[in-house]
Amino acid sequence: MNAGNWTLFDVTNGDTYQWTYCSDFGGSQSWDAELTLYDNSTSTKLCYANNCGRTNCSTAPYIQWTATFTGTVKLLTTVSGCLTNTGSPYSTLVWRDTSGAPNVTLLGIDVSSYQGTINWTQVKGAGYTFAWAKSSEGTTITDSQYLNNVTNGEAAGMKMGAYHFSHAESNTATAEANYFLSVAGSHIKACEVPPVLDLEDPPSGPALTSYFTSAQLTSWVQTWMSTVQSATGVAPILYTDGSIAAYLNSSLNTYKLWMADPDGSSTAPPASLGSWTTWAFKQYSWTGAVPGISGDVDMDVFNGNTTAFNNLMGCLATNIVENKPDNTSINVYPNPATNTFTIDYSGLQGQALVNIYDLTGRMVMSKVMENKITMDASSLKAGIYNINITNAEGVVNKRLVIVR
Repeated sequence: MNAGNWTLFDVTNGDTYQWTYCSDFGGSQSWDAELTLYDNSTSTKLCYANNCGRTNCSTAPYIQWTATFTGTVKLLTTVSGCLTNTGSPYSTLVWRDTSGAPNVTLLGIDVSSYQGTINWTQVKGAGYTFAWAKSSEGTTITDSQYLNNVTNGEAAGMKMGAYHFSHAESNTATAEANYFLSVAGSHIKACEVPPVLDLEDPPSGPALTSYFTSAQLTSWVQTWMSTVQSATGVAPILYTDGSIAAYLNSSLNTYKLWMADPDGSSTAPPASLGSWTTWAFKQYSWTGAVPGISGDVDMDVFNGNTTAFNNLMGCLATNIVENKPDNTSINVYPNPATNTFTIDYSGLQGQALVNIYDLTGRMVMSKVMENKITMDASSLKAGIYNINITNAEGVVNKRLVIVR
């Protein structure tokens, strides 16, 4: 997100809503932001927030507002002092409706061929929300159960992701990333659990710190992450333990952390985060028992609520209504697109503002258009994008897929 952007939210009278860039709640802030909330119908200012003063994000804005009407509100992001900006670095906004929402702990598992054939319907029925399945290792090993796990897990309603067990001591990051993509790339998509780099000491031999300086290991991880994100449009997550997390440089803090900390307590924060200030997932046991799976299972917990989980996966979470007239046809084609795509909204009257966002909320393109236009997509990375089209008649949201 850039400063100067605004977003529409449907609200219900009496419900309480929260908006923030604070990392404590799953957001991220790359500059000193402020938020202003307006009634979209009257442009009346409802709330303003600058610095929330929390320890981990003292300059992040935080708004909590109880709706006094049912309708639509407009949230404006600006740099402190009511300023705007463009381009990198970007910030990530999160929000939630807190009214009547239960305090749900989201639990998951991670599995490999070690668990054999899994009954994913039983896993889902036991209350588990997400799972990672091992897809690959090094540059030559494909997990024999990966395709079964990802296919059957998704069919059962699980949110599935793939993890790659690295051998940084033996291979280049590019070679390992490309091998992972050759196995799991076609299954990485929006609204599923992001892919994971499993970074741990080799099963035999010296620790990773014997092979790399801190800067060298950080560079290895960054290359793997960048290669996968460039190919898929989805930012990977890093799985590691406290000692390796402490060895890595803070430049990797832009990636979410899945911490190996098998203390048996699913809700307690990990004992060590290295240079990270927060964590997204914790592996809290290696010996769990799960219906539908034989033997021990690795158990995981998500650090946040359902809204934060959906935001992390890139699911649409703004609840913006496609508020266009029934006779208005808005088309985006070809979709998937490669080098160009066309937006045709000839049914709308007058000019429209078209903003295109990647799955992190970063605006990658913005145009004022009228009726129909063909746009250059050559600079966009492969992945899924949200198209927001706004004019006097309302707001329309579309999804665009870019393939390479």
